[in-house]
Amino acid sequence: MKKTIFAMAVCAAAFSAVAGGKIRVHSHRGETDFAPQNTAEAIKLAYDMGSLMIETDFWQTKDGSIVCVHERHELKNLWGIDKDPRDLTAEEIKSARLAHPERFDKKYADCRLPMLDDILAVIPKDKKFELEVKWYGKGFADKVDAAREKAGLKRENILITSFSADVVKDFKSKYPDYETMLIFSYNPEKHSPESIISTAKRAGVSQVALGNYRKIDREFVRKIQDAGFKVGVWQVQNLDDLAYAAKIGANRVCSDHAYRLRSDFKRLKTLDFK
Repeated sequence: MKKTIFAMAVCAAAFSAVAGGKIRVHSHRGETDFAPQNTAEAIKLAYDMGSLMIETDFWQTKDGSIVCVHERHELKNLWGIDKDPRDLTAEEIKSARLAHPERFDKKYADCRLPMLDDILAVIPKDKKFELEVKWYGKGFADKVDAAREKAGLKRENILITSFSADVVKDFKSKYPDYETMLIFSYNPEKHSPESIISTAKRAGVSQVALGNYRKIDREFVRKIQDAGFKVGVWQVQNLDDLAYAAKIGANRVCSDHAYRLRSDFKRLKTLDFK
């Protein structure tokens, strides 16, 4: 409890010092504390529980389908399919069922492995959605834009992200109205503020997201922000993580436990702490 209250105090001090005290908590792959990750049910639940933005992962398959799944491990563990997501067919995607439905509440027993259309269908018109590109095949950008239009969403609703500067640059060249973000798994031997800024400028993005953020400080983040980029960090799993993200001045955080994190923070804000 002492550690939690200390984290709360650090959060409050940090918020008052940076970015007008604003930080946004986004949900990673939906509300996975309750529903199977990267499913339409988990995504909808995250929005219903207060998230303003959800992050999910998409692969283009060999037959041109776009499937929502993180990687091979998730595909096997959650859906019982032991193959590279790129090798899936539309028929395999449509017929996939949870390998272990008993791990979840009974109401999620009929969850399906979603395609792009399934996810876009549950995004509220007044919310944002982070579409991380895991595999960028021919026509990917065109398929995304067509699916977005079919779902009745605006381009401003969708943030296109990737670890690949070439991917986001190509997407942006085809559809400049989309906002884009470049993701970095921070490595002190590879990355400096200057190298991140240079790569982000080459990719044409407006935001960057940094993993391993505990290894960076406020000055590191400030340099990137001063160059005109918003800075997000991942994964922020508890109040101690949130306090550190606030301390270094992050504009946004991504969490596997977004609802719990917001709830804990709101609960602690009611304390008369001195």
